[in-house]
Amino acid sequence: MVLGMLAHGPATSYDLKQRVGLTIGNFWAFAHSQLYDEPARLAEAGLLTVTEEEGGRRKRTYSITDEGHHALQEWLAAPTPDETEVRDLGLLKLFFATFAGPGDLAHLADTRRASHKSRADGYQALYSQIAEHADRWQVKSLELGIRIERTVERFWTEFIEELEADARKPPRSDS
Repeated sequence: MVLGMLAHGPATSYDLKQRVGLTIGNFWAFAHSQLYDEPARLAEAGLLTVTEEEGGRRKRTYSITDEGHHALQEWLAAPTPDETEVRDLGLLKLFFATFAGPGDLAHLADTRRASHKSRADGYQALYSQIAEHADRWQVKSLELGIRIERTVERFWTEFIEELEADARKPPRSDS
């Protein structure tokens, strides 16, 4: 991740944090400490160079080396057989909903639908801003993010409709 972000241009660790937060931070979870520790490690390995400010806060600006570009290209060329990992708290709560209280399921569905709609709307707004001038592959990753969020939003919308239909059914009589 660090090599890929620095392939776009030199940056301090703080700059990296900002770049990641606005881009891949939307779909790749990371510890912010990585953006402070990892560049130093990569510099020791010869994949980055470091320029340190003289005086002031002595900020370090990192730049990718030819070896760093080569390592990035090797990583990009390596197979990616891993399955997509889903860590969705709403899905986990749905799985255990048998033990939820009255109204909890409807509340969960409402909040998850709203959350995914908001995220999809945000991605769509970003897409409208950058689609014409951004890197083609970054735009494609954003398109996938929009599709995923809209699909999950649609799931929760349909689930809400299912809950509402269940609520309209007359109670079963077990006679």
